[in-house]
Amino acid sequence: MQAATIRIVQKPDQQFEQEGWVDESSPALAPLLGLAVDETQSQGAYVYSFDPTTATARLTGWTGLPATDTPFPAQGEAVAAGVHFGRSAPVVLHENAWSDARFAPLPEFARNRFEGVASIPLLESGAVVGLMNVCRSRRASLQGSALSFLLSLSVPVSALVAGAAARASLRREIDNLNRQLADRKLLERAKGLLQARYQWSEEQAYLHLRNLSRRRRTPLREIALEVIDRVPLAERAV
Repeated sequence: MQAATIRIVQKPDQQFEQEGWVDESSPALAPLLGLAVDETQSQGAYVYSFDPTTATARLTGWTGLPATDTPFPAQGEAVAAGVHFGRSAPVVLHENAWSDARFAPLPEFARNRFEGVASIPLLESGAVVGLMNVCRSRRASLQGSALSFLLSLSVPVSALVAGAAARASLRREIDNLNRQLADRKLLERAKGLLQARYQWSEEQAYLHLRNLSRRRRTPLREIALEVIDRVPLAERAV
C-alpha cells in the first residue's frame, strides 16, 4: 500500500492546558483518555481523527505529557504516517516506539521519545475514523488485560471521534452550499446587467461570461464580480 501524506492540524482557537486538551467538539474524550492512562500506567494518551478525503490527521485530544513544546505550532506538513489510514489492527511496541517509522513523525513521539505504545485504530461502521496512541516513557511489556481494556475503551472513543467528524463534514457541506448559492446570485446579477446593457438574452449573457472564464482561465465567480464592478452605479439597479 502506498503511503499517504498526513498533515497534522492543531486548531489555534482552543484552550490549551499542560495536563491535557480536547477539542471543543468532543469534550467527553477527556475522562476516557484519563482512564486509558490510569489503567495502563502510561504517560500519555493521544487521539487523532482522520479525514481520508484530504489525507489529514487532526489531533483532537490528549492527556498526560504534552504533544508539543508549544501550545499550537504552525500547521505541519508531510509526515510519513499514511499507513495508519488503512490499519484496522492494534500495534503494540514495548521499546523504541519513538524511532519506529510509523510513529516517529507524530508530534507526541517527536517531543517525548516514548519507548512504548499501544496504538489502537478507531473503527466506526467498519471504517477507520481515527487513532488512539497510549504511550509509555519506559520500556515495559503491556499486559494482555491492559490491551483488552484499551480495545474496549476504543468503542466509545471511536463513536465520539466519528460524531465530531460527521458534524465537521456537515458544516463543510453547509459552507459549500452557501458558497454555491452566493456564486449563483453573483452570476444571475452579472447576467442581468449584461442583458440590460446589451439587450442580450439570458443565454447570450451566460455564454459571454462562460467564454471569458474559459479564455482567461478564471473562475466564473471572479468574472461575474468583475462585470458587476465595471457597470456604472446608475445601471446596477437593474
